Amino acid sequence: MAVGVEPGTSRPVLLLQEAAGDHRLLPVWIGPAEANAIAMEQQGVSLPRPMTHQLIGDVIDAFGRQLQQVRITEIRDNIYYAELMLDRNTRVSARVSDAIALALHLGAPIHAEDTVLDAAAVARTAVRREGDEGAPADEVEQFRRFLDTASPEDFDPD
Repeated sequence: MAVGVEPGTSRPVLLLQEAAGDHRLLPVWIGPAEANAIAMEQQGVSLPRPMTHQLIGDVIDAFGRQLQQVRITEIRDNIYYAELMLDRNTRVSARVSDAIALALHLGAPIHAEDTVLDAAAVARTAVRREGDEGAPADEVEQFRRFLDTASPEDFDPD
């Protein structure tokens, strides 16, 4: 959904939104390089040389394989775990931030296990994805302002 920066610490946070059901929000704190890679993919920015996730995508393609989806499989000790789900039932463990950058680059879907959403997602407010029918522009702008000032405590489900 969006990449923002936690004020005070300037720590990037990736915010994923559940596509169905309650449309819960899943905050994932990531590194600056990973945030940059994800933001560049979201904006369609192209560089003269491939970034790491783009290189991995090129290697997958060169071997005639396909990334079918990224699956966020668990959260343990506040660390998210993901798997790249390739064709021929091949699974590769990956950091969530790298997996998401790769999924965006290759156009693969991103899924999170219900156990991850139940443990770490927060209830959706009046925020809708940009471009959704009926989503007022001021709601989107208000959410962007929220991301710029959000802290981990804002996402505490308790």
